[in-house]
Amino acid sequence: MGEAFRPDRLTAATAPESMASWVMAYGPASDAEALKLLRGRYPDSPLSVRVAALDFAMRRGGFGTDRRA
Repeated sequence: MGEAFRPDRLTAATAPESMASWVMAYGPASDAEALKLLRGRYPDSPLSVRVAALDFAMRRGGFGTDRRA
């Protein structure tokens, strides 16, 4: 019979904080570009985790040009 839990198939989820620091190293010009980079680097992460990483990065300094109106 098979095993219900196989530790060799367990993958650790990447924390949004580490995803944010990775994407900030590339200095994307916009939020959309940042999400595109995150999707390319972390294709198996849910959109909600990538958006959380984007939010974390924005709070840490943001991307691109000044956004004040």
